[in-house]
Amino acid sequence: MTNELVVRDLQFSYGKQAVLRGISFSTTPGTIIGLIGANGAGKTTLLNILLGLLPATGKAQVFGGKPGNHAAKQQIGSMLQGDMVLPGVTVIEMLANLASAYPTSQSPMKLLKENGLADLANKRLRSLSGGQLRRVIFVAALVGDPQLLFLDEPTVGMDVTARDAFWDRVRALRSAGKTIVITSHYLEEIQGVADRLLIMQAGKIAFDGTFAELQTHFQETAITFTSNLPESTFAGLAGVDRLQNEAGQVQLITRDSKATMAALAPMLPEIDNLTVTHESLAAIFTKMMQKETA
Repeated sequence: MTNELVVRDLQFSYGKQAVLRGISFSTTPGTIIGLIGANGAGKTTLLNILLGLLPATGKAQVFGGKPGNHAAKQQIGSMLQGDMVLPGVTVIEMLANLASAYPTSQSPMKLLKENGLADLANKRLRSLSGGQLRRVIFVAALVGDPQLLFLDEPTVGMDVTARDAFWDRVRALRSAGKTIVITSHYLEEIQGVADRLLIMQAGKIAFDGTFAELQTHFQETAITFTSNLPESTFAGLAGVDRLQNEAGQVQLITRDSKATMAALAPMLPEIDNLTVTHESLAAIFTKMMQKETA
C-alpha cells in the first residue's frame, strides 16, 4: 500500500524561532487524519511545506517526490485558510478555469450539484456569504479528483446544516479511497470523523493514534444520576476520585469506570437518570495544553 506522505524529522524555523522540531509520520489511502494543536503549533506551516510552498529540512516525500512536484500537484486538493475572492468572477467560471489545469478533472457543474450548490453557479464570488464561499472552495479542491486532500479549518462560517452535509461528503470521499488531512478548532467535529489523530505540541507530534487510544491515557469518566440515597453511600466506591451532589443529582468522577459501575450495581433500583460520559477530545486536548504550559 502506497504512502502518499512520508515525513521524517521535518524541521522548520522562522528566523531563530523553531516552529517544527522533528515531525515524523506517514499516511495510507482511505484515512481521515485530524491534525490538531493550539494556535501557533505549526499546523498550517506543516501543510504549506507539504504543498511545496515553504522549504524545510528533514525528509518530506509526497507521492514519491519532493513537495510541490508536478505529479503531486495533480493528485492533491487543498482548502486552505484565506478564501480566494476574484473580482467579477462567477463560481462556475472559477471552477472551469481550475478544471482546465488538470489532465483529467471532474465536471464543475456536477460537483456543485453533488454538494448542493448548483444555485450558486452563476453567482459572483464576491456576493457569497462566508459559509457559501467555504463550500465553494471545497468544491474547488475536488475539481482535479485528488487522491489526497488538505482541509485547513474547512467549516468556518458554515451553519449546522451545511456542516453536516460537508462531513457526509468527507466520509464519502474516504469510502472512495481518498486520504484527507484536516485541521480544525471544532474538535467535536474532528472527534466524530477522524480515523487517526495527530496532536501537535511545541513543534512536535505529541500523539499519533486513534481517539480510543488517546482516551486510554485520559481515563476520567463522569457518572451522573439522581438518587435519594445519602451522599456517603457513594463517596467510597471503587475508582471514585471525587463526588459532587446538587439537590440529589450526584456526579462521580472516576478513573476506573468499570469498577465504579460494578460497585453501583446493587444500588441501581434506587438510582434514576443514569448517564456515563467519557472524556471528549476537547476535554483531553485542554488537559494536554494545560500540561504544556504548566
